Amino acid sequence: MATSRISELAMSILTSTSKIDTYLQKNELPTISFDTLGPGRHGTIPVTPDIEGARLRAVESVTELLELLQGPSLSLKPRYNGASLHAISRWDIANKVPSKGEISFADLAKQCGGISELDLCRLLRYAMAHHRLFLEPRPGAVAHSAYSRLLVQEPLLADMFWLFADSGFTTFPYIVDALERFHDHEPSHTAWSLASGTNMGFFESLAQQPELATRFSRSMAALNSFPLGPFSVPEVPELDIPVLHYPWSRMGESLVVDIGGSSGIDAFLLAKNFPSLRFVVQDLPEAIAGAQASTPEELHGRVSFMPYNFFTPQPCTADIYMIKLCFHNWPDHYCVKILRNQIPALRSGARFVIIDGLLPKPGATSFLAERSARFIDMLMLNNVNGREREAEDWINIFKQADERFQILSIKSAGELKHTFGIIDVVFDGLRD
Repeated sequence: MATSRISELAMSILTSTSKIDTYLQKNELPTISFDTLGPGRHGTIPVTPDIEGARLRAVESVTELLELLQGPSLSLKPRYNGASLHAISRWDIANKVPSKGEISFADLAKQCGGISELDLCRLLRYAMAHHRLFLEPRPGAVAHSAYSRLLVQEPLLADMFWLFADSGFTTFPYIVDALERFHDHEPSHTAWSLASGTNMGFFESLAQQPELATRFSRSMAALNSFPLGPFSVPEVPELDIPVLHYPWSRMGESLVVDIGGSSGIDAFLLAKNFPSLRFVVQDLPEAIAGAQASTPEELHGRVSFMPYNFFTPQPCTADIYMIKLCFHNWPDHYCVKILRNQIPALRSGARFVIIDGLLPKPGATSFLAERSARFIDMLMLNNVNGREREAEDWINIFKQADERFQILSIKSAGELKHTFGIIDVVFDGLRD
C-alpha cells in the first residue's frame, strides 16, 4: 500500500526534528522551549545553515500536516485574535508587568485605558492561549512568559510588534473598502488612509508626525535584524544581506549613488567590503540628517551624503545607481516617474542595481515562502498602494520608463531571503 501524505509528512517531521535534537545535544545547546530563550542574539540559539534548513523543512511539514488534519471547514474559519495583540501593544502591557514577580489583573487594568478587570482578563487569557504571551501563575495574577519578556528586553522587537499588532490590525480590515472606493492606486487612497481618517498618504503623514516616523523606522530596523525563528546562523551572515549578492567586485573603480539610502548602512557595508567603490547616499534631508557625522572614519572621502527627492531630476552622474526597497513602496506609475527622473544624469552604460521584492510564480516555491511574500504584498497594498512584483512586472516598469533601460538579469537574492530579488539593468544611451 502506498504511503499516505500524512505519513510522509510525519516522517519528514521526525527526520528534521531528530537532526535538530542531535545537533543541540552534541553542541551542549538548550533545546527549543516555551519557557526559556536561547543564549544567542535576540534570545536565539546559534546553529549552522543545515540545521536552520532542517527547522524550515519541519515547519513546512508541520503546517501542511496541521492543515490537512483540520480540513477545509477550519481553514474557512479565521481566528479573530488581533484584538488581544492590539491591546498589549496599545497599552504597553509588557512594560507594566513586573520583570520578576507578578501583578493582579485588577491593578493592571487600572493602568490600561480604564478598562474593566474582566475585559483585560479576557484579552490576556486569549493571548496566553494563542500566542504564549504572559502567564497566569495563580488565579487573578499576570506574570511574564519568555515570549512576553522579550518585548521588554528587546525594544526594537516591541516596535516590530507595534507595526503588526497595532498599526496593521487597525488598518487591514479597510483594504476591501479602499479597493471599492478608489481605483487609481494613488498612495493617499489606501486602507491605511481610510482607517486613519486622512487624505494624506502613509509617508506624507509620517513626515508630519516625527514620533510615529521614528517608531516606524525602528520597526523596519527590527524586521531587518531579527531572525524569524528560534535559531540564528552566525557563521554566514552574508546570506542574510541581499545587497552582498551583487557582483560588486567586478565593478572596478566605480561611483555608486545609493538612492533612498537613508543613514548609509548599505553604503558603509559595501565600502568596507569593496575598497574600489565610492558612494553618494541620497535621501530626503530629514532622512540623512546627521548621517555624515556618523560615517566611520576610515570611510571619509569615500562615502558622502546628498539631499535628493527621487521625484525630481537626478543631479548626480555616476557609474551605478542602487535603489533598495524603494519601488515596492510605490504603485507602478510612480516607479516609472522615478526612473524617468534619473535619465537626465545618465551616461550610456550606467548600471542600475535594484534590490526589492521578487514574487515567485504561484506554486513555484515552498508554500510558506509564498505565504511570506504574499503577506508583504498585502502590507504594501494596505499602507501605500505599493506592491511586490514578479519578474515580468519589473520588465514592464523599465520598458514603460524608457526603452533604453535594458534588463541584464533578474535573480533571487539568496536562499534565506527568498522574497528579495536583484534586478541588474544597464542604460543603453546609444539606442534610438
